[in-house]
Amino acid sequence: MNERWIIWARSCGAATVGPVPGEDEGQAREGRGFTLVEIGIALFVLALAFSLAIPGLEAVTGARMRSAAGHLSSTMRALYSEAALSGRTCRISFNFDDRSYVTECAKGVARISSLKEEVREGRRYIDEKKEADEVERLRDLAKDNPLQAQLEAKTPYEALKGTSKVVLPDGVSFDSIWVQHQAEKYVAGDAFLYFFAQGNTEHAIVALKRKDDVVSIESSPLTGRVQLIDGVVEVPKL
Repeated sequence: MNERWIIWARSCGAATVGPVPGEDEGQAREGRGFTLVEIGIALFVLALAFSLAIPGLEAVTGARMRSAAGHLSSTMRALYSEAALSGRTCRISFNFDDRSYVTECAKGVARISSLKEEVREGRRYIDEKKEADEVERLRDLAKDNPLQAQLEAKTPYEALKGTSKVVLPDGVSFDSIWVQHQAEKYVAGDAFLYFFAQGNTEHAIVALKRKDDVVSIESSPLTGRVQLIDGVVEVPKL
């Protein structure tokens, strides 16, 4: 190697690619370390690899959201058939907090209130005092007319045999849920979609999101038909 080039390179703070006269090659490699140029190249390669990996990761997460939407739509169709064939009232119970849902069925036909659920701050509101008064009323009614009290009592639901809680994939959550017995769509708390023994269900729109990407699942009340729609679907004005 040209000795003058070595002197110039060292004056610039760079390591030489060959041994200095009087040094063997092993000593030169051991003491040279990394130059700023080498570190810069390494960082560039890492940044390039990272930039290429991000779109791939985004694509995988988006595919997972659509797969989750497909699974939920299949669950809706299956529960529509289950309710009609078994003669029971069934429902999907959604939970925003842990991004999950479960399928449940009553032992028979359940009584569903025709009144719209009360909504506060985007979630189903439960008046604890009214709940307590209702329990007391049914307890008094049961003393005189136990059959009527049983008919008016809330129907318990149990997890459908062979099913378990479904949790949405990482990065995917519920954007909003609207079911026709709700006064407006929910964005927190719990929500329920009912399927009836008569062979019908409720009109519902369940939206899943991943960052700014949204896919909606809309069910038809009469046929149980479910369709996937890209983006947010407006709640019908009642």
